[in-house]
Amino acid sequence: MLQLVLGGSGSGKTTLLYHRIRARAEAGQKSILLVPEQFTSSTEGRIYRELGDALSGMVESFSFTSLAEKILSVEGGAAVQTLSDAGRAVLVRRALEELQENVHYYYRNRRSAAFCQMAAETIDELKSAGLSGQQMADLAKGCGAESGKLGELALIFQGYETLLARSGMDPADRLELAGARLEEALACGAVPEFLKEREVFIDEFDTFNAPKKRLLGALLAALPRVTVALCDDGAPLVPGDVSLFSGAKQVAVQLRQLARKNGAEVAAPQLLRRDLRHTEALRSAE
Repeated sequence: MLQLVLGGSGSGKTTLLYHRIRARAEAGQKSILLVPEQFTSSTEGRIYRELGDALSGMVESFSFTSLAEKILSVEGGAAVQTLSDAGRAVLVRRALEELQENVHYYYRNRRSAAFCQMAAETIDELKSAGLSGQQMADLAKGCGAESGKLGELALIFQGYETLLARSGMDPADRLELAGARLEEALACGAVPEFLKEREVFIDEFDTFNAPKKRLLGALLAALPRVTVALCDDGAPLVPGDVSLFSGAKQVAVQLRQLARKNGAEVAAPQLLRRDLRHTEALRSAE
């Protein structure tokens, strides 16, 4: 089941998640708290402060990256080499060298470290959006005057994918692989032991790229409840909305679609309307 917790900044979304985690811990039930990479250290500290010695062991905190590594260590795939930023730039250069006369706009840049790094970052963004080299090549055909350059970039992307398949994975590929491994386990009627009877609480995210969505979809299919907190005022999304909360509203729609696609129920969202942060600040000032 997908449970959305919606509210503006300072409305108490994170506090509510910790209350639920604590209630589960007191009942002897374990939880997983999923946060962005940059919050993992501070989250560990807050878990200890909120739950104390006796209960903090009932919750594990992960980023998507560390959760993927945990799944791969259990289900297989952890040993596959992951390329560094420098390694990915080298792979772009090798792709350009192999394409040679098939690439006219970009071939002269093959010895530029800055270009190869930028191209590797562009490929990473395209993969995060869920695009493959072939899909980009298909899209490039309809781009008019820019189709030539975009078509060559698609060729570089496809060459990169071919070379990558022989040598290792991108960091984003590890999320995709973890999602695939979890899907395979579910198809066999098995759930990794560290996920059994857990609920997942997801906080501090404002978007989810394609690899994260795949892993999240597998979690929705595998677990009894996944709770996601979003900075959203709860009003319906309307076409053309560019308000402060429009991005979060779109994410909420995507998560509901993802849940249904993976056979998970969608609970009515819990909406928090109070501005607790500023209320507390005013009380302190008084």
